[in-house]
Amino acid sequence: MAVVKSIFTHFLAFLMSIIITAFPYAGIKAPVVKTLEDDCLLNIEMLSDTHIEKSELFRQAFLRWGLKNISRAKSPVDAIVVAGDITNYADEPSLAKYFELIDKYSPAPVITAAGNHDIGHAGDRDKTDITREEAMANFIRYRNENMGRNDEVNYFSTEVNGFKFIVMGDEVIDGGHWDAISMTQEQLDFIDRELADGTKDGKPVFVLSHWPIDGINGEDTIWDGSGIERDEYDVQSILEKYDNVFYISGHMHAGIKAKAVENMYGLSNAEQVNGVTYLNLPTYGIINMFGAPWSGIGAQLEVYENEVVFRPRNFITNNWYENAEYHFELV
Repeated sequence: MAVVKSIFTHFLAFLMSIIITAFPYAGIKAPVVKTLEDDCLLNIEMLSDTHIEKSELFRQAFLRWGLKNISRAKSPVDAIVVAGDITNYADEPSLAKYFELIDKYSPAPVITAAGNHDIGHAGDRDKTDITREEAMANFIRYRNENMGRNDEVNYFSTEVNGFKFIVMGDEVIDGGHWDAISMTQEQLDFIDRELADGTKDGKPVFVLSHWPIDGINGEDTIWDGSGIERDEYDVQSILEKYDNVFYISGHMHAGIKAKAVENMYGLSNAEQVNGVTYLNLPTYGIINMFGAPWSGIGAQLEVYENEVVFRPRNFITNNWYENAEYHFELV
């Protein structure tokens, strides 16, 4: 209901975000052979909110087509990150289907975060009778098997081409929440330590979380209350202690938005606040709002010696949204 209310409250911004980004097709580039420069140090593809259901074939096909498209890329792909809500109802058959698809079709290692639908929605609509604690344990087990890890908690770090990725996750404190994240102090301390280690040589570090930060990337307009608030978990202050931090999230189902939308309404998929770069991804498997509405959209992230490039794209049609491309200088 909060999302529906936001659409009607900000209807002009909602409508213009779609029109300016998607119509006409100026600013959208057709399939290309190569997008990277020769000196690219890291190239990752980013998705969020696949919302896989075992009995729902279209979203499975979207993910399969997208992964096949990535596998045919002329530019090398170092990793794929998925920012949560990989399933719709936290049921194990759908969880197994997601990991089956990435095991079979992904051309690169996949770094997957859990979202509220993967844990908080356990038992939703009678799809499963497991608890949130059991849903979290299932997710950790499947992810460990996929990545060859042995984590006991729902957060970890890993490296790709020498660049650190820190993955946050819901820990289901006191029964957990339907839509919100719950985190222990141990996880917050872990994030702090890993950021200090990853940035010590001046390299960028990438923090992967399903939830956006409160008030950033248009969260207070698109879905007020969906972000991580300072007075609950002050992740933002931890991020701001370090240089070259990139925070990747999903959750809001907000489509890719042209830079003109940022100028007119302050809504952006890529935004810098107090030195931290926040990248919010659209939903991949379900229709989007406040921007290009299509399924199959995510982004490519390229790391160079002095900058990071955010290039939104559709992984099914392979169109690239040049009108929503951002370049961020490293310090």
